[in-house]
Amino acid sequence: MTVFRQGPARALIAVALMLLTAAGAAGVASGDPHPPVATVAAVCADFPNQAAAQRAANTVDADGDGLYCESLPCPCLKPSTPSPTRTPVATATTTPPADAPQPTGCTRPSGVQSISFSKTTYPTIKRHAERAIRKGWPEILVLNRPGADARRERLLEGRPTRPGRDRDEYPPAVGRGRGAGLTEGRNPRGWKASVAHVPSAENRSHGSTLGTKLRRFCDGTKFKYVFY
Repeated sequence: MTVFRQGPARALIAVALMLLTAAGAAGVASGDPHPPVATVAAVCADFPNQAAAQRAANTVDADGDGLYCESLPCPCLKPSTPSPTRTPVATATTTPPADAPQPTGCTRPSGVQSISFSKTTYPTIKRHAERAIRKGWPEILVLNRPGADARRERLLEGRPTRPGRDRDEYPPAVGRGRGAGLTEGRNPRGWKASVAHVPSAENRSHGSTLGTKLRRFCDGTKFKYVFY
């Protein structure tokens, strides 16, 4: 009988084929040739706003309506809505973003609208707002949605969060900027505000409540915080 000697290269190929065959057999034996990879479940508190949670889509949708983390503050994103592009911050060489559309059926009352919050639910935010007003920030604000995200990003850039704490702004981004009645934070370009670290849950709940209560008003509406 003639014996053929294998060279080193052929021997390696033979070993590799044996390993691949064994792996395939193991997959068939388990009944799943592509076993799932374990991942860590996310919670709403992992995200800064509802839009971020909607894009990730990896939390529990309790009511099954396709919206994730509806309790988080806006910016918000609906199911199947394309992810919004980042709004550039207005500078001397860029064009400010176009005005956002008014909410459907919004109203603009002539008087100052009181936006009420519970002082027991939002004690830290109450102290921050009162302190900011004492320092000269306006008590009466003007609703100004266009450019709010850019103002917020510019203000908070370089101000890191702390464990369990978020950065609260007064006036809020939707209540500052340039335009009629906006008397503070106009230089430069209306992005400035007072910033304080507050408990994350308190800040996010307050932001969501504020957005809900302002939803029926058009831009240009005057409003103020009232704590009861």
